[in-house]
Amino acid sequence: MAVRPVPPVPSSEKPEQVADREETERLLAAVAERVDELRKQRFAGEDPVVVPKPVRRVSEALREGAIVALVAERLGALLRFDEKLLAPAEDLARDELASAYRFLAVWDLRAAADALERAARLARFPENQQRVALGWALHRLVSDLLQLVPGEDGDKKKHRSLPAVRIVRDLLVTLDQLPSAERDFYAAEAERLGNAWREAAEDDRTWCVWALLRARVALIRGEGTETVLAWLLRLASRAGLDPPDDDPDGLGTLVRRARAVFALLAGTVEDEELRQLASAASPRDLFRALVAALTAAWGEDALTATHRFALALYVPETASPREAADG
Repeated sequence: MAVRPVPPVPSSEKPEQVADREETERLLAAVAERVDELRKQRFAGEDPVVVPKPVRRVSEALREGAIVALVAERLGALLRFDEKLLAPAEDLARDELASAYRFLAVWDLRAAADALERAARLARFPENQQRVALGWALHRLVSDLLQLVPGEDGDKKKHRSLPAVRIVRDLLVTLDQLPSAERDFYAAEAERLGNAWREAAEDDRTWCVWALLRARVALIRGEGTETVLAWLLRLASRAGLDPPDDDPDGLGTLVRRARAVFALLAGTVEDEELRQLASAASPRDLFRALVAALTAAWGEDALTATHRFALALYVPETASPREAADG
């Protein structure tokens, strides 16, 4: 009896995809040359449009198409295609805008500024250009919120409210390409944050919530040991925390260590005990201890309380496909 041969089982391994180095470098060199030409035109004050060069063969047309698409994307320039102007980098602009706003929501001003600068270079649609402008106004709002100490900024008449609240409010009325719901949302957010900051100038507990946020941002962003400790010591004093210092790992000992750092910096006292205390100072340990102490004193999670000073982001509930894509 004949036996039918069993066909071999195909290998499940996919062949490795290897880039052609020589052709890749040729393509990138052509892109870089075209980008350099257009940047010179921009430097001269022009707004150049990327236009495919005429070619004869199909293979050349495909390569030219790849070149101009890459050039337009990298420059954030318009691309002339079939008698129409396209903005190939608009999706990248939207991504950068989304990143910038998310960074603002977590008080990361440097990362937000970098993302807004990239979005500004790429955005061509009017609504996204306006969102870039709004992003810079919100950046100023968050910056004021962090940098202006409530009730302690010298000219109290000048700083009875956050200056950026008015900047955001005045700008929003000019952003005619944005949905009214989005503009209303950020107008309300600016007002809410301004009210929270103003309340912190008059209420000790709200000030302590703000100071805990300020110390948290300094700790996360690496602003320096002395900066973090200074905010934490001010917070402990304003909160009225007077813990015993006989517990070697307790809040009182952590506060003594932090104070030793500034005593050495001031040069008022110099002895070995002070140096040992200062060398053991830990911003992170003091921060955690203060969060625990404030949580116990307030009856609510102290870190959660700082969220009232966080910028909320607009999320359209019902929007047209265009608004949803751009939002």
